[in-house]
Amino acid sequence: MGNVLTTASTVTCGHVPEPLPPPPPPGTPPPPLPGLVATSSAEKLKVEGHPVLVRASLLLKDVSNCPNAASGSPCLHITTVLSGESAKLKAGGKPVMLDVIGLQTDGLPPPPVLRPKPNQSKLTSL
Repeated sequence: MGNVLTTASTVTCGHVPEPLPPPPPPGTPPPPLPGLVATSSAEKLKVEGHPVLVRASLLLKDVSNCPNAASGSPCLHITTVLSGESAKLKAGGKPVMLDVIGLQTDGLPPPPVLRPKPNQSKLTSL
């Protein structure tokens, strides 16, 4: 089972090294997260108040600050959603996305498959 991704989830391109940097101290604004994918969703199904992500929430979305700029071509957009749609849970008739997604970007060399941070633990699905 995978955790359901929402608009509160952290999705980055595969060029971002693991683990992600720790959060800044309280009261300090966080630095821009490298390779962050700009997700959005208007789905009615919500987890902890945040709309769930579906394929359209990721496809063709912008990637900001890809760290691959120095060694190749940085990721600018998600071009393909390869995997990670729930087999059972749907929102508006569309499968929700799980934290086992595989995304392809326009960056070169292509980044490895990423593992997003769901930032929620209330809802899991197959």
